Amino acid sequence: MKKTILLSLSLGVLLSSGFLISNAIATSNISQEKSESTISKEQAFTFFTKVLEQQKADFLNNTPLAHTNQSRLSSRDEAVLIFLSSTKVDKKQLHSFSYKISNVKVYSENQRNYAEAYVTRTFNFGSGLETGLGDTLVLEIQSSPDDLKGPSHTISSSKSTSEVNEKFSVDEFLEKYEAEATK
Repeated sequence: MKKTILLSLSLGVLLSSGFLISNAIATSNISQEKSESTISKEQAFTFFTKVLEQQKADFLNNTPLAHTNQSRLSSRDEAVLIFLSSTKVDKKQLHSFSYKISNVKVYSENQRNYAEAYVTRTFNFGSGLETGLGDTLVLEIQSSPDDLKGPSHTISSSKSTSEVNEKFSVDEFLEKYEAEATK
């Protein structure tokens, strides 16, 4: 009995110390991968503003997926799904769209520049109906600091915490939304 308890305690100490060491190694590898970016926070804020201004124009024109390269929207983005369900199923008209950018961060990872920010997007459908969505957006920016002075910078990829992970189309989503809305 004493041997079992001692063995259990010894294994517990070994496993926890092994976990702590591997966790420390993993943490140091992560901190080594992320480094200072050649993009400033002000430049990143400008990138986010351009992306969100394109989103605003596309939403107000009822064409949220018209300029996906510039707006970084996809058919799985919750903002697109909220807009489409409100306009196509609920038959509401968008009166205004606004956004707020906060907590801008820039970093380099694996020799790539990233800009990250918390973005709040607000849809106003009139009659006091306002819908907001807040999420973290990350943009990979493929530019050197010299390229940032003109319009030649590119945003190669983006990710958002508001993307829906389900593998169904917008049409399927709208069908399901309409079925739920008419119950």
